[in-house]
Amino acid sequence: MRRPGLTLVELVITISLTAILGIPAGILFSEHLTAALRARDAAVAMSLARYEMERLDGLNDFFASGLTVATTNPIPTPPWPSGYPSYSGARTVTCFQTMCPGCSGGQTTACSACSSSAVSACQMVKQIRVTVGKSGTRLAELRTYRTRNVGFGQ
Repeated sequence: MRRPGLTLVELVITISLTAILGIPAGILFSEHLTAALRARDAAVAMSLARYEMERLDGLNDFFASGLTVATTNPIPTPPWPSGYPSYSGARTVTCFQTMCPGCSGGQTTACSACSSSAVSACQMVKQIRVTVGKSGTRLAELRTYRTRNVGFGQ
């Protein structure tokens, strides 16, 4: 008389099918979790970069605010609001000297061709780049340009 239950063959087939279906499901879940964490980090980094840009936009006189020009190394941003200790930020300010169309070179004195006043090399166009990262990986980068004494639409 046979008793009800599973035989060894049925048990091995059940374990095999569970492994065949379970391993890909586990890998899929792991990748989904990793992607969700990466997306969260990217969203937080972009928000922090926007925060720094808004802080810079709030300065009264952007050119007299002490934004020094970085030669090779970016300047670390001021501390973030509390709660973001693992994110790092850096600000790079680059100056571009624009030339008058009548000038033969980047003049820092009065231009005789257009009779413009004297300008310094860092008073025309500044590029401000804010980068935010985590654990040495760059997650977000924003760039903006600020001008002074530059006319548009002439």
